[in-house]
Amino acid sequence: MSSEIVVVNEQDFSAFLKEKLGDHYDRALKVFQDYGKSVSWDITNVLLHAVDKQKISEVLDTLEKHFKEIALDRQHPDARGTYKGKTTGLMFMKICNDILELEPIEA
Repeated sequence: MSSEIVVVNEQDFSAFLKEKLGDHYDRALKVFQDYGKSVSWDITNVLLHAVDKQKISEVLDTLEKHFKEIALDRQHPDARGTYKGKTTGLMFMKICNDILELEPIEA
């Protein structure tokens, strides 16, 4: 299993989501920028699902709350989210399970 971080740049984020997010785009872009490149793929993924499930506000609320609670704003943007095993990773799992109600794909 590779430990390589998949990075979504801001240009691709905008291409994927600007039109789909509509009025939520500026808020989502700030969240994307705040979390940094280490979790850029995760942010983009949950927001794409949030668009499909019409739960954009709920997902953004959770992301913003977690960012403040876990004090990610005190970490360097290049390091944010690299330690996802405990808090940030669990937050993404909670979004996928509880808010988006996504079912795991069976192999």
